[in-house]
Amino acid sequence: MFEIIVNNLLKSKREYLQNFKPQNIIAEILPNEISDYFPIDKKILMKLHQFVSNNPIYFKKTNILINNLNFISYEGDVNQYYLSSKKYDTNYQPFYPTWLLSAFLFCLKVKDLGFTELIDIGAGDGRISYCGELLRLRSVGIELDTSLTELQKELCKITDVKFKIINDDASSYDFSKLKLSKPIFLVSGLPEMGEMFVDNIIQTILPNKFELAGIVLLGSTIKRTFASDVTIYGWGNMIKKYNLQTIDEINLPTHWTNDNNTETKYIITQLLNKT
Repeated sequence: MFEIIVNNLLKSKREYLQNFKPQNIIAEILPNEISDYFPIDKKILMKLHQFVSNNPIYFKKTNILINNLNFISYEGDVNQYYLSSKKYDTNYQPFYPTWLLSAFLFCLKVKDLGFTELIDIGAGDGRISYCGELLRLRSVGIELDTSLTELQKELCKITDVKFKIINDDASSYDFSKLKLSKPIFLVSGLPEMGEMFVDNIIQTILPNKFELAGIVLLGSTIKRTFASDVTIYGWGNMIKKYNLQTIDEINLPTHWTNDNNTETKYIITQLLNKT
């Protein structure tokens, strides 16, 4: 099911952007029906639409056809939250979300890999934690921006999907308080903006003893002229430094790649226990 949905999402995304040509900064699609192309549980699909429909960053909703399949196009803007998140000194990447269906697919892969807890660092509006909870992962969203954590709380209340919300700086957070066993940590930051932040996060995680632990890095598929590291999508040096083992890679649409022909690379790594 996973590969089917990913491949059909990528095809649908390209046609959506080329032919429908959404005009707003935030633009994404969700299938509006269950099909062989998108075999998603009906209740989960309903909850995905509920999250978007009640999220104030979206203000335009359009029913469209892509390859004879019914979708809803959701468009919006994040300027209010983008500017709010920039006021924090330790915020290395202002709020700019992934697609909601990408968040769901990422959580589906995480569950298939055997992780039982999902820690979303830089959780934004909480969409990844939300999807994790829909898939029965114990989900935690850590977000520095108070306005975004308040938005998470409001969406949890409206949708009746509850996950743990922490308003704190993840780079100095004591993860032992969460009593984790098989966690995976998603760090929302591209290498050119979040390298120092990711380094701090990993150092904060390292003292903890887990049965299984993973770290997900968001890779840049565009070669930056002045990038300090061009290996493994910008994370080669970090992966080597902490002896991370890459166990999977996924290409998924994100809002910051809507204008590109490539997607964001989700690099799923395992933190190996020290002997």
